[in-house]
Amino acid sequence: MTAMDGSSQSQGRTAEGNGAEQAIAVQVRGLVKSFGSGETAVTVLKGIDLNVYFGELLLLVGESGGGKTTLLSAIAGILDIDAGDLDVLGSSLTNMSPGTRTRFRGRTMGFIYQQFNLLPALTAAENVAVPLLIQGTRKKEALSRGRLMLERVGLGDRTEFLPRNLSGGQQQRVAIARALVNEPQLLVCDEPTAALDGPNGQKIMELIRDVGRAPDRCVIVVTHDSRIFQFGDRMAELTDGRIVGIHPIQREATA
Repeated sequence: MTAMDGSSQSQGRTAEGNGAEQAIAVQVRGLVKSFGSGETAVTVLKGIDLNVYFGELLLLVGESGGGKTTLLSAIAGILDIDAGDLDVLGSSLTNMSPGTRTRFRGRTMGFIYQQFNLLPALTAAENVAVPLLIQGTRKKEALSRGRLMLERVGLGDRTEFLPRNLSGGQQQRVAIARALVNEPQLLVCDEPTAALDGPNGQKIMELIRDVGRAPDRCVIVVTHDSRIFQFGDRMAELTDGRIVGIHPIQREATA
């Protein structure tokens, strides 16, 4: 059970226990994004300001169509922005060329989306190994690390299965293993538990939370699933292309 503290909407955040300011992993200033042109243009993001800090898991919540996935894709460097500034992991995406941005994503980010995007001709282990192979890891090592990550998401007995022989939930877990295998500094997730039942959703969020706890990493999760709110540190609410509140998540004390 979690709750949002509506009295605090500050962007600032201090490290637990010592009052020191945490380093900013993602800084968004005045971000505007529209689709279409002329009279048919639709502005989806309307001047977004947001900080995301190293060592935290930030939840993006709000109504459908409010701009959550668009914001996530902009932060990941998948979408160009129309105005504003976007700094990720100490680098300005705003000023990067498309090629540089693609290489930067491959080195530093992991992605979990609702669409699994698994390669149908590759086994589960081979799919998970793809990010490592792109980075130049030897095939034997990449496959070994892929199998280990599949064990962590509960699919150690499915490593040689093709995607068509896996359930939707199992395919989602393969996609999550693929996103985590290169230990990304920034992990971006769009509804990562949408295809999972309660127990598997909890297990996956524990893995994702572990990534975010590292002092040199952070996680951003778009979700409508209130069951996973307990894993977040803060919650940013988007409505009609604007952030209307940023709240720390209060957890119930355990006995």
